[in-house]
Amino acid sequence: MGTGREANIRVGTAEREEAISALADHLANGRIDVAEYEQRVTQATAARTRADLTTLFDDLPTPHPSFDPPQVETKVVIPQAPLWERPAPRRNNRGLVAFLGVAALSTVAVVAITSTWWALAPLAILAIILVFAS
Repeated sequence: MGTGREANIRVGTAEREEAISALADHLANGRIDVAEYEQRVTQATAARTRADLTTLFDDLPTPHPSFDPPQVETKVVIPQAPLWERPAPRRNNRGLVAFLGVAALSTVAVVAITSTWWALAPLAILAIILVFAS
């Protein structure tokens, strides 16, 4: 512990619970027995200052309660561009090309069988759209 002034700083519930957790660790590792654990937990529960808590750990190795202020986790937020400024995602055109190929062959087959040449108009429109969209 640092100065005597720091030792007289009052502790709160969080510090008492941290001390009790450290005592439980010492109990689990066999450094103190159940009776001594219960005695020290009673003292930790009644502790008012940092000195009251640190006295409980004078004869024990780490872990000890720390009196450092809690670390605030900072999160970096990366702003995203608006939707209209984002690049268009890449698309897999294999399925579209296969579908259009089957549609074109089917249309040509229907035109050849029925001799209705006007049925090629939708195919021509699709072809024009694909050429100008690329």
